[in-house]
Amino acid sequence: MEEIRIYHSVKKNIALLAICFAFAAVGVMMLLDGEKTFIAWTSILFFGGGGLFVLYLILRERISGKAYYIITDESVLVDSGMKKWEVRFADVEAFYPIIVGSSKQIGIKYKKDVEFQKMNNASSAGRIFRKLSGMIAGVPESLPVDGLNIDPQELCDLLDMRLTK
Repeated sequence: MEEIRIYHSVKKNIALLAICFAFAAVGVMMLLDGEKTFIAWTSILFFGGGGLFVLYLILRERISGKAYYIITDESVLVDSGMKKWEVRFADVEAFYPIIVGSSKQIGIKYKKDVEFQKMNNASSAGRIFRKLSGMIAGVPESLPVDGLNIDPQELCDLLDMRLTK
C-alpha cells in the first residue's frame, strides 16, 4: 500500500488562531492600561504562545512538506513539531475514537505485553502521565486528530484497515 501523509488544515485552524491572537491582544491592551498584570501576562503567554505554536506547525508543514502523520504499511509516524515517535501496527490491538474534553483523539490500545514494556521503559514522569492519561482518557496513549485535513472517523477507519493487514 502507499504511504499516506496527513497535515493540519489551514481552514480548520484559522478560527483557533484568530481566537488565540485576540486573547493575546486583549492581554497586551490590559498590560498597557496597567490593570491586572498577572491576568494580562497569563493571557499573552498562554494564548499568544499557543497561537504561535499552531502557526508554527502549519507553516512548518507547508514550507518543509513534513507531515504531522505518515501512515505506512508497518506504522504511524508522528512528528508533533517537538517530538517524533512511532506507533507500530504489530504492537497495537485496536484503534478507536475518543473525546477528551473538547479534543477529538484516536485511542491506542496496545497489546498487553507491549503496554507493560512501555510502562517499564517510561521515566517516573512518563509513568505518571500514562496512568493519568489512562484514568482521564481511558488509554495511556492517543493520537490527536483536531484540525487535520482528514475526518477523525475516516482516519480511525484507515488505521483499522492497516492494522488488519
